[in-house]
Amino acid sequence: MQLQQLRYFLEIAKEKSISAAAKNLYISQPSLSQQIINLEKELGISLLIRHSKSVSLSEAGEQFLVHAQRIVGETTQLSELMHKHSILQEGTLRIGMLWIAGYINLFQVLADYRKLYTNLKYDLKIDGTSILLEQLLKRKLHSAFIIGSDEQFELQKDLFFRRIMMDRYVAVVSSGHPFAGKKSLSLRELHNVPVIMPSRASAFYRQLVQYFEQYHITPACICETSQSDAVVRLAAQNFGVGFSSDSIARSMQTKEFRIIPLEEVIVRRIYYVTLKELLDYPSIRSFTRYVTHYPFDRLNSEEKEPRKITK
Repeated sequence: MQLQQLRYFLEIAKEKSISAAAKNLYISQPSLSQQIINLEKELGISLLIRHSKSVSLSEAGEQFLVHAQRIVGETTQLSELMHKHSILQEGTLRIGMLWIAGYINLFQVLADYRKLYTNLKYDLKIDGTSILLEQLLKRKLHSAFIIGSDEQFELQKDLFFRRIMMDRYVAVVSSGHPFAGKKSLSLRELHNVPVIMPSRASAFYRQLVQYFEQYHITPACICETSQSDAVVRLAAQNFGVGFSSDSIARSMQTKEFRIIPLEEVIVRRIYYVTLKELLDYPSIRSFTRYVTHYPFDRLNSEEKEPRKITK
């Protein structure tokens, strides 16, 4: 049984004439008659009662009509739904966003994209880089904005990635801190100095530890957190030296704390990442194309690589 045969049958049932139905369907009457005969043979029952100039439905034909109308109707609805998906009038984007997304205007990207495709829905996961990348690789997210490096993502052969932002890390200290008047700060100066370390799960934590080991110094860690609000507020209250990306620190700037550039150039790179296998899917292809062409405001006029660490 073919869907086209169901449509032929419905047209005949509507017109009560094979010749009239054939005219409406733009096929020859013999071809249409043969299609219905083939259908009846397959079903093992006559659907039509043929008269000299018209047809009527048999009892089986009446029941077949009800089911054929439902099947064709649902098939049409399904086809229309899939078409809506293809033209981005239907569907859900599952996107991973960093905790710091609000500070670096990543939500604005979504807002601008939503203006173009108002019928799409969004399912957002807000978390840290390690969790978002794990969710992406488990196919629980369609794409994510995360912190990383080219070297890291190149190891994942099934990922498409594009760097969209880069920023330098800075020190944040209370306005009353002894370092507050410095124009720059070296990590060498932090021996036995209270510091607010980033989370151990972050790449930034590992970079800081490498420098401390290289310089043979041990800062006095009072806590570990990558929550920007907590870092800045603790530093502003003179609990210790905090670390933040320059853009986030400036977005929270008050008279209570000072931002000091680090002499060791440590950068934070933010990437848009998705799975290569999803790039042919309309909504993911569209969103990926939009993000990779989005005019992100660069926070640094020049992109310097971090200083190499020698052990």
